[in-house]
Amino acid sequence: MNGQVNTHYPVTFNAYKHHFRFLSYMTTVWCNTEWYEVINELKLIGNNLTDLYYGNLSVDNIIYECHTYFKNLHITDDKKLKEWLKPLEYRKIRLSDRSLWVIKQGCDKCYFIHIHPAKNSPLSIRVRATTLKTVISLKVQATNPDNRFTYNLKTVNLIRTGLLGLSPVKSLDKGKGIDRLWTLFNGTVDNFY
Repeated sequence: MNGQVNTHYPVTFNAYKHHFRFLSYMTTVWCNTEWYEVINELKLIGNNLTDLYYGNLSVDNIIYECHTYFKNLHITDDKKLKEWLKPLEYRKIRLSDRSLWVIKQGCDKCYFIHIHPAKNSPLSIRVRATTLKTVISLKVQATNPDNRFTYNLKTVNLIRTGLLGLSPVKSLDKGKGIDRLWTLFNGTVDNFY
């Protein structure tokens, strides 16, 4: 399992790293999943900075719109995409909701279009992977009725050190990092900005 969403379209997309609504849904699934399985799936987020799309397009909509974009350009194989990408190794396209997406050459000839949200794209935020894993774990633990959960620095650090093997954080700055993502996962996207 590599996190890439593969469909009958030639597009790959890692929803674990880049799609808020997918992850929000997965937190409800993970509430009823053994923790070791959750940890294995959280590894699909990676360990670097990532751009997280929080717009209304579903994973399927994003993949379909990207496929349609390239179909309209008559880019139907990896060689044509490679030519289109020149002189760089990537380009950006805009989808129907005005979000920007980076297009790169995929590693698989059948799924030759690799996509992810562009840095500073509308409807995306840049987050640390460890912050994303922390908030997802907090969300999963908060919905477990056996846990007495209070969102505070102590709980955050118990999750980070005890469940994720991460170092503790010194503070929860209002509107930044963990607190910012916690707000997103517990509120409505419309009130996020």
